[in-house]
Amino acid sequence: MMKKFTIPHLKKQLAQKTKEELIQEIATLCQKFPHVKEYYKAQESDIQEIVTKYKGIIEKEFIEGKTRGFPKARFSVARKALTDFKKLTTDPALIAEMMLTYVESISWFNSEYGPDVEDFYTKPEEMFEQALAMIKKHHLEDKFEEQAYTIVETACEGWGHRDSLQERYEEVYGEFIE
Repeated sequence: MMKKFTIPHLKKQLAQKTKEELIQEIATLCQKFPHVKEYYKAQESDIQEIVTKYKGIIEKEFIEGKTRGFPKARFSVARKALTDFKKLTTDPALIAEMMLTYVESISWFNSEYGPDVEDFYTKPEEMFEQALAMIKKHHLEDKFEEQAYTIVETACEGWGHRDSLQERYEEVYGEFIE
């Protein structure tokens, strides 16, 4: 029977290696697994390149001009990009920026194509609420006020989308004045 893999067991194994062996081990992991390489890249000062990459994945799903033909508009792809990004950084400002990109991209798609599917309106509304909660929790209101305002201002009316976004905006920033 195979022994169950545990973090304490891994730590014991790693503690027995020399510094050079550990460096080689990490280098091998970076070569074999792109996510590991990206993780270490994000820990350095190269995070903006990674932000651009993940924003691009989300935007490509919902914004025309990023792909040939119509956007595919798959929530699963955009959500996975956001989840993967959160594994690379714990910076609340960068995560909030990515969450707002998700909202902006889907809202743009809604304005452009007017899908008659409730998820296209409720999913970005829920994400907007989560992003604003994170922004408020980490006192980042000033940094994101203009972007949050623009999201509400440019949102379509379908399924009460604009009103719903505006309600969430007003909970953080007060009255929405046009």
